[in-house]
Amino acid sequence: MSLKHTRITYRPAAILLSMLMVILVLLQACGDNAATPTVSSGTTTTTAAGTVGATGATHGFKLNPNVSGTVQFWHFWSSPVRRNAIRRIVVVCQQQLPNIKVTEVAKPFGDIYTANAAAVAAGSGMPDVIVEDRPQLPKAAANNIETDLQQFATRDGVDGSPFWPFTWNQTLYNDHTYGIPFETDVQVLFWNKNAFKEVGLDPEKPPKTWAEVEHYNAKLTRKNPDGSLARIGFRTPGWELLALANGAPIVSQDAKVSVNDSKVAEALAWDKKIIDSYGGYKVYQNFLASLAAPPQDALMSGKVAMLVDVNGYASQLNFYRPQYPNPDGSKVNLDWGVGDVPTNTGQQISESGGFALSIPRGSRNVDAAWEFIKCAAGPQGQLSWARDTYAMPSWISAAKDPTIMADPNWQYMVNAMSYTKAFPFVPDYSNWKEQVDKLIDKILPGQLDPATGLQQAQQAIDAEIVKNK
Repeated sequence: MSLKHTRITYRPAAILLSMLMVILVLLQACGDNAATPTVSSGTTTTTAAGTVGATGATHGFKLNPNVSGTVQFWHFWSSPVRRNAIRRIVVVCQQQLPNIKVTEVAKPFGDIYTANAAAVAAGSGMPDVIVEDRPQLPKAAANNIETDLQQFATRDGVDGSPFWPFTWNQTLYNDHTYGIPFETDVQVLFWNKNAFKEVGLDPEKPPKTWAEVEHYNAKLTRKNPDGSLARIGFRTPGWELLALANGAPIVSQDAKVSVNDSKVAEALAWDKKIIDSYGGYKVYQNFLASLAAPPQDALMSGKVAMLVDVNGYASQLNFYRPQYPNPDGSKVNLDWGVGDVPTNTGQQISESGGFALSIPRGSRNVDAAWEFIKCAAGPQGQLSWARDTYAMPSWISAAKDPTIMADPNWQYMVNAMSYTKAFPFVPDYSNWKEQVDKLIDKILPGQLDPATGLQQAQQAIDAEIVKNK
């Protein structure tokens, strides 16, 4: 309808009411999103990160914009998606902390922690802020690699209340925090709906049990004319997740490790059964070695129909928008779904790792580093990171923000956090998993019986724990 032909009747009372509503909305917006100057101990502070979430004001930690200095920030996010995402956070934090200059440096994941430990030991060359492996943070704290941040946290009212509880607990050593939780993750099943349709499976119903995985896998696996694998139905996850999916506790609440368990042995035997269906361990490993990086990785290339990965993998799928190669040579957009990790118990399970932002011991810019950490690990920083990378925020209200909860896949991942367990930390032997890892290449090819291998691994773990006490 054209305004030219619309008759408008003006009512002064209605106009006044509308003006009042607009003013109230503007005031509310300012209250929620604008920096709020306050006075504390003679220092002007400002609220970081604005409002997050649909159900009220969930503000970030208070920042002190008067703090000045330089911050060298080490991370390992060098992919196109993640490098741009971390740079966005740096820019946002520098706007809120105008007197702090942040330089972000991407290091290879395999080198970042050894380089940091070496710099701390030498007394120079360490960054001011580092992305720490959160499950291993207590070990770094015990080894005096990271700075005890409890005095700053106590002073500024920083505690674990905004975070998923396990993410905060993983930063603690002797009840002191050595880092602020940043991203976390949840492991879920990704599946190729195109491939499901191709073989007559319901694309909206992924397997939930190991028995269903076997059934789906038999339909989805295809071989080339020469007998080599063209596609496998299911890429098996790590042994620890499979053990968890079979109801094995592995690490108790008091950090006792029990890998020599019949449920763990049963999980390894099932892993071997799936791999044998492809032609054996060597054939399977050669097939996996032939896969490339995104956008030609396992799922995007169409060579693996189902796999378990962390929720952040969705960002790669969204970024590359891969096409699925049909058998006739044509291509269509890859249609994928997210579901539960298949189990042998009927119970939903998942496991979570993740990272924290820490200050290496010996940093000469601790005050500026602390302000940057409060900003980057606040709800605005974590929500920005989640939108770009699909990594799970450790800040709960950021994870549940309506701007990202609009995606049904994201909703599923957030719901999965309700039954997700943290990667277990064993103080006297943080690398206990390596004893099983060493034997996997013998167990899965059938050179070593699972029960015998796990007994050997248990003995080695117990010996290390005794030695380290």
